[in-house]
Amino acid sequence: MKKFKTVFFFHLREGLLAKATLIMSAILFVLVVGMLGLQKYMASSEQNEEKDKIVIINESTQYSIDETVLNQSLKTATLKQVNSSKFEEVKKEVNDESKDGLIVISEKNNIPVINYTYKNFANNEVLSIISSTMQQNYLNKTSQDLKLSLEAATKLLQNVEVNEEVLKDPMATFGIAYFFGFLLYLFLIVYGNSIATGIVAEKSSRVMEVLLPKVNPVMTLYGRVFAVFCVAFVQLVVIGLGFLFAYLVGFVNLDNLSLFGMEIDLDSLNITTIIAFIVYFLLGYLIYGLLYAAIGSVVSRTEELQTVLMPVTFLLIGAFFISINALVNPNGTFVQISSYIPFFAPLVAFSRFVSGEMNFIEVSASILILIITVFILTKIASRIYVNGVMYYSDKVKWKDVARLLKRQ
Repeated sequence: MKKFKTVFFFHLREGLLAKATLIMSAILFVLVVGMLGLQKYMASSEQNEEKDKIVIINESTQYSIDETVLNQSLKTATLKQVNSSKFEEVKKEVNDESKDGLIVISEKNNIPVINYTYKNFANNEVLSIISSTMQQNYLNKTSQDLKLSLEAATKLLQNVEVNEEVLKDPMATFGIAYFFGFLLYLFLIVYGNSIATGIVAEKSSRVMEVLLPKVNPVMTLYGRVFAVFCVAFVQLVVIGLGFLFAYLVGFVNLDNLSLFGMEIDLDSLNITTIIAFIVYFLLGYLIYGLLYAAIGSVVSRTEELQTVLMPVTFLLIGAFFISINALVNPNGTFVQISSYIPFFAPLVAFSRFVSGEMNFIEVSASILILIITVFILTKIASRIYVNGVMYYSDKVKWKDVARLLKRQ
């Protein structure tokens, strides 16, 4: 244990005091504050955005509109009514984008017809309000023509009431699961590479040849893996401090959080979800950390590292995309199977758990499989590690890794 502490604190001190770590921490803090500030600015800009300019031409003789009343109802546009003689002129202005739209109201068989001309994007608010206004005008005129009271006509057009009750709304937890899943994916791929890169650097400097005869390879392996984990945790704290700073200066609205447009509902975050995330986070990190360390140990040159790590990277990318699918379809056959595949389970099983589609037995089975996998990978990775750091080759092949595994 004493040797483990020595190795652990050596790598921890080296990682925390590295110039790259300090620069990355500063960048992460500025990036978080900057992104949240930009999001706040963009939200404010949208609120203060200039309203669309829509022109209305009413060619109907039976149905009138009140421009003033309509403008009072609109939040995203202003309406201006002009004479039908200006149709071509206004249409040209819409094409030149000096006007945002042209609405022409006409009649067909005494029924109002709305023609909306725009160049790029329609203003759905305008269309909805004018449509409902003309529908009401038509209802009033028809009831008068048929000598029906307005109340009777309204009752005839009354919509059937439909009430929905969602027993378990998947969208309530979608943002939370997406955020934690993305965080885990990013954490594994960035710091897994950091583990492998550090091992290759030490191997190139021949430090491992001096260290391994004196320290158990498993201790060396886990010392580095846990040291990198702690360095990464410190940087996660920096991200948290950045978020806190942004909140204190008013950049963050806790009632309207989002990640890449995905709404994050903090009301759906509970202690069970946090515990599940920590468990899957740690087990997933250990599995991929051991993989990255084992494969990194057989590489002699940094330039060759990414090529050799490609299969592990593909596993991580696959796990992330399956976890996204699990948020939408948590009971799909492939998703359910992936919940118990060790390389996919940390992301997929967590997504299914947050969606409420995994019971206690299923979660326990998934975690047990991950724990067993960690023990198996420890045996495999330590053997590859102890033989790999003494192995020097210009080009690494997978058959070389298999040969190193067979060595005693």
